[in-house]
Amino acid sequence: MEQALVADNARLQKRIEQSARVTQLADRVYDEQRGRCDWESIARDMDMPLIECLQLVDSSLSTVPVRSLPNITDWSADELLTLKSFVTEHFSAVTVNEWRLVGVYMNVEHNDCFMAYGICTFPRITPDLYEAITQHRNNGLKWKDIFEKYPIFGSASVLCKAYRRFKKSNGSKPKATPTKWSDADTCKIKELIQMYYKPGNRRELLSQAQKAFPHRSKESILGKIKRITCKSSSITNDVMDRVNKLVDVYGKDWERIGQEIDASPRRAQRIWTQHQKRQNATLAWADDELDILRKCIRDGVGVTEASQLIGTKPPHMC
Repeated sequence: MEQALVADNARLQKRIEQSARVTQLADRVYDEQRGRCDWESIARDMDMPLIECLQLVDSSLSTVPVRSLPNITDWSADELLTLKSFVTEHFSAVTVNEWRLVGVYMNVEHNDCFMAYGICTFPRITPDLYEAITQHRNNGLKWKDIFEKYPIFGSASVLCKAYRRFKKSNGSKPKATPTKWSDADTCKIKELIQMYYKPGNRRELLSQAQKAFPHRSKESILGKIKRITCKSSSITNDVMDRVNKLVDVYGKDWERIGQEIDASPRRAQRIWTQHQKRQNATLAWADDELDILRKCIRDGVGVTEASQLIGTKPPHMC
């Protein structure tokens, strides 16, 4: 019995160390231009299978920003081909947990990966894709050139027929604005953000942006503002430490703390909450935590319930 406990302890400790190393390697090799990590090189460095490396990633300690690509037009042709080949090579029937691994590999929300893979497997025209193709046609692009942007359809003629079927089934062309922002428009809206943006209050900024871009919808402008302001106000360790110190001074006066860090009260509270989670989710395991985990393993308790019983470790560390 004692030997079994020692073996369990050694196995758990080894997995914890591997998880920390994989997460650190992912942070180190993250390619900001590609938006994801080179997981094949990480697997070679760790000398273990690729899928096992993905399973070991500790998202609560990673500094890699996960991308959100909810529309098929947000994906490049190379990314769609990479997604399809990875899923086809490693999974037969993909479960929810396996979609999470796909999300880690692509560094994209796993729900967005599920959506994109479905369109890759059974190509179809979506409203946002229709808008993008219409814009390309208005700009004078030929079908063979448009097909190079969306090779998932197999051929230019198939893409053309699918586009026309969608147009016919939906009657007149949907109200649409270009899905992509030009570099000039992006620079212009960044200038407006510098002039009118106030944390927690985008009303004046949105009003000025709508005047500057009358051809764009409110939703399109607001989405662009959110993407820019979220990038410029990412939560760093320094910001977390500063918020934690301000809580010691002002208590949970989020409005006052938000003013100190130039953020909304809600965001200030979110930063503090994330800081607390990181403090609780430490890599080191205490003896009493290991005792609870061993008992959960013996009793057949699932990782989610074990995490709740331990209280300081997320499910993927159990």
